[in-house]
Amino acid sequence: MKRRQALALLGGLGLAGPLATLTPSGPASAAELPEGVYFQNRGSVEGWDYSYTQKQGSISTIDTPTYKGAHSLEATQTYINETGGYHSEVLQRGAQSVGQDRYYGQAIRLAPDWRFHNQNVTFQQWSPEDPEGPWLLMFVQGDEIRYGGRAVSGTVGKITDLRGTWIRLVVRLKLADDGQGAYEVWLNGRKTVSSTGITLLPSTSQTIRWSNGIYCTAWRDGTPAGASTLTILHDQHRIAASYALAEPANWT
Repeated sequence: MKRRQALALLGGLGLAGPLATLTPSGPASAAELPEGVYFQNRGSVEGWDYSYTQKQGSISTIDTPTYKGAHSLEATQTYINETGGYHSEVLQRGAQSVGQDRYYGQAIRLAPDWRFHNQNVTFQQWSPEDPEGPWLLMFVQGDEIRYGGRAVSGTVGKITDLRGTWIRLVVRLKLADDGQGAYEVWLNGRKTVSSTGITLLPSTSQTIRWSNGIYCTAWRDGTPAGASTLTILHDQHRIAASYALAEPANWT
């Protein structure tokens, strides 16, 4: 894989702590986005509010493989025989406020030789802002995509035969109380999770940020059950007003 940009910034923070080593990436102008699209990124470190890594991790823009277009985002972490955080992520601040209904789309890819193991490897998460903290993670565990945190938890679906392919995901978050919220997930165009008429609120603030990359949660206090270097590729990120707009297959 040819790297067009590589960032390897050191940090030593956990999921709940503030981000110490951040690189501004420069968000795209909202005027350039289609109607009903609030944010998009075509597989690049540039265009996010921030990017950051911990320890020997990296977050990079690469030329191949891609889902669509010229680039994809490569997030890698390597275990270095010490405890603490293992994040390599890009972040978008102010992704959503309480009372809003948003759809988050992207495509991810695991290597053809990815070894399934029973440890959580997070590839996207939503966190409250001001004050910030852990809230909702989506991750690979075994041969499944799962989600969990303080908000909701469950299984999106099996990915046993999907290594080496681009896996499309759309997540709907409707942030509301009094049974007016919703959480739904589509996997490769099929809705596999639907929880509507629920209370869904960030735990500590009125807004959330969206983070994408890789976070090897089990390495904080343990050792790898799988490979000691893990990579997840990302492409076609969008925050939109509908499933159709967020679905990566629907836009170029």
